[in-house]
Amino acid sequence: MLGLVLPAVAEPQFGLPLNCPSDSICPIQQFVDVDAGSDARDPWCGTQTYDGHKGTDFRVLSMQEVKTGVEVVAMADGVVKARRDGMADRLVSSAEDREAISSRECGNGLVLDHGNGLETQYCHLRQGSLKPASGAKVAKGQVLGLVGASGMAAFPHVHVTLRRNGKVIDPFTGLGIGDACSAEAAGSAAGGWLDAEAASVLGEPGLPTVLAAGFFDGPVDDGQLVRTGVPAPPDRSAQALVGYIWVINLRKGDRVSLRIERDGEIFARQTTEPLDRSKAVYVAYAGKKGAPAPGRYRLEAGVVRQGETILVRNAELQFR
Repeated sequence: MLGLVLPAVAEPQFGLPLNCPSDSICPIQQFVDVDAGSDARDPWCGTQTYDGHKGTDFRVLSMQEVKTGVEVVAMADGVVKARRDGMADRLVSSAEDREAISSRECGNGLVLDHGNGLETQYCHLRQGSLKPASGAKVAKGQVLGLVGASGMAAFPHVHVTLRRNGKVIDPFTGLGIGDACSAEAAGSAAGGWLDAEAASVLGEPGLPTVLAAGFFDGPVDDGQLVRTGVPAPPDRSAQALVGYIWVINLRKGDRVSLRIERDGEIFARQTTEPLDRSKAVYVAYAGKKGAPAPGRYRLEAGVVRQGETILVRNAELQFR
């Protein structure tokens, strides 16, 4: 008697969890922490994670993008297993903030069941933006809601966790918590669960990403930038001229250099001291007080690692 042979069920290929606007960037700020102990290691043995982080964080620049609306989408076909909405979008910056969302760190979000023990969880969505109801079927790429800052969110982003039979899996490499990271595989998504488009956003893990670089009329910091967004350049009425760089995922020992020229002559320059620890986000600036004189100003901002400049961004501004 011949047995019934069932066709193999293809494993899903997961897509990106958000539709990034064409005029912006949506970089990955943190990956899964694959270290099972008290240390923190991303899948490539780097520092782009923190202890106990169980997902991948795709960020938007600031709360201005949250107001505009950036769509969070299903990474694969599935069914809504659970959902929560109604929590305010509020950047966490203090112990009181953390206490206020205790046990609800995911904020507004949902879980999709993809079958075969696979599920994805989406966290920190914008209040009131969740679309599908519990039990609804959704298709890959279907809009689930909007990026927000609900729950334990120090910056606006969607946190996505991929699980199989309850075990957290890094979607880029397929590694789980407790698996050995691989520095040799840096820049590779081999063994992962993502489709070609999603895997292509990986770039080279370990390299920092510039969120913005430009000019302003005074000192800037991450708190200001993440709340109000990239500032407009100053005009001739400004009482100072500052060049800045806003960057994520710096390593211990990295330095940030800034050089501003006016008509080819040095206007201001600064190189920071080596960082005493890795930094998830960092802002550096240099400049001078006083109304800017007419001329063409050029900013060159870079990240220096072990004596080598690994990243450079330029900006120009002209006053007549």
